[in-house]
Amino acid sequence: MDKEHIFFENYARNWDRDRKADDKVLSAFMELAAVRPGSVILDAGCGTGVFLPYLSEAAGRGGCVEGFDYSQQMLDVAEEKFSHLANVTFTPGDVLKYHFPEKHYDVVCCLNFYPHVAAHSREVIRRLYDALVPGGMLLIMHDMPRKAVNAIHGGEPVLPPVDILEEKLISAGFSVVIAMDTERFYFIKVVKAADESDFVYDDDEPRSGVAAHPLHHHHHTETKRVLNRLSRITGHVEAIKRMIEDGRDCSDVLVQLAAVHSAVAGVSRVILKDHIDHCIVDAIEEHDTEAVENLKKAINTFVK
Repeated sequence: MDKEHIFFENYARNWDRDRKADDKVLSAFMELAAVRPGSVILDAGCGTGVFLPYLSEAAGRGGCVEGFDYSQQMLDVAEEKFSHLANVTFTPGDVLKYHFPEKHYDVVCCLNFYPHVAAHSREVIRRLYDALVPGGMLLIMHDMPRKAVNAIHGGEPVLPPVDILEEKLISAGFSVVIAMDTERFYFIKVVKAADESDFVYDDDEPRSGVAAHPLHHHHHTETKRVLNRLSRITGHVEAIKRMIEDGRDCSDVLVQLAAVHSAVAGVSRVILKDHIDHCIVDAIEEHDTEAVENLKKAINTFVK
């Protein structure tokens, strides 16, 4: 048993007294997550179970929630508080050692959990990916700002900026839907690929009947990255719409709109660079002057 494990075992009975959950933030997480009724949910690192009643309500009678934690004392507190919830069960285990059933969960939640496995993040992400059904959802959440999380852990960057964590999640096979790093909370929602054929990789051939380009073949290397970034932007815009519907402060909305603007510019740069590095190189080799002229027009439009 390591020092951190001993800490949680000894502190379990006082955790809820000293670490107050923010109901508004947790409710916002549930809105962003949009968990479907009937879902099979794993609350990984559930601690004293602060998120269990939210998940229980979302899953409904047709679904179930499994509270999972390596601290038996924390899990005992959670069970004492929420054993009355008929669709909730409790499982002790270490996420790095426990044999989760493959393709079993519709949703895996990690609330205030990631820093505790940051040193083994790729292994944990792979394990959770395998445990999710195709199309399943992974949520990585903190009900406080990233800077505050890292300050608690001695200033170590155990919770990275969302772009860095996104790269790990994408490389594991997830598609990013929402990524928010605000002054109140940290939230990432990703989805396991329902079918690998949905993605276009470097060596993919064009689908039958679909031309890659009317004049020459486009060799795109960043397609999957672009698709994931666009999915994230789409989810971010949906979150902003909900902020406006809820009457959130205009300054908060403008901060998020600025983030979307930056994200759109970023994905535009990726596409433009990919186009120059590959499509235009191909066009020049094939003496395709029309493609070169189209590039000039695209650049003029982009820099306006």
